[in-house]
Amino acid sequence: MNRTVSRLCLAALTAAISACSASYVPNMLRPYRPDVQQGNIVTKDMVEQLRPGMTRDQVRFLLGTPMLTDIFHQDRWDYTYYLRRKSGETQIRKLSVVFAEGKLKGFDSDAMPAEPLADTLILGPKNSKPAVAPPAAPAAAPVPAADPPAAAPAPADARH
Repeated sequence: MNRTVSRLCLAALTAAISACSASYVPNMLRPYRPDVQQGNIVTKDMVEQLRPGMTRDQVRFLLGTPMLTDIFHQDRWDYTYYLRRKSGETQIRKLSVVFAEGKLKGFDSDAMPAEPLADTLILGPKNSKPAVAPPAAPAAAPVPAADPPAAAPAPADARH
């Protein structure tokens, strides 16, 4: 009896150990890997607003503070966005802005996503909110009707 129990325990232990070498690992045993985002989020709408002749302050207001400013190329700002999903998918987008005499001379950009697509890429399809229609204009307040004729006052003492 004791030998049988020992053999069953050994068989169960062997099966458990061999299962650990399988490629399947339950989600609860895997380490948590969050999405990693770094850099400036730049959308297609932002890039379309860039115009030659804009000042540095105008570009900074539109795009935000640049991720990289090179000490050797002070007239060039680089906006880089990096996203690595927990699934391993990696996205990198770059935008370089060039100035001459303090004014925007030109820029070079990767294809940037539109605003709704950027939200979906960042938040994921489950967490992104659907576009909300703007609130309707408030209805005009009703115009009060002309004052109705005043009713005759009731007599103070109605007993006779």
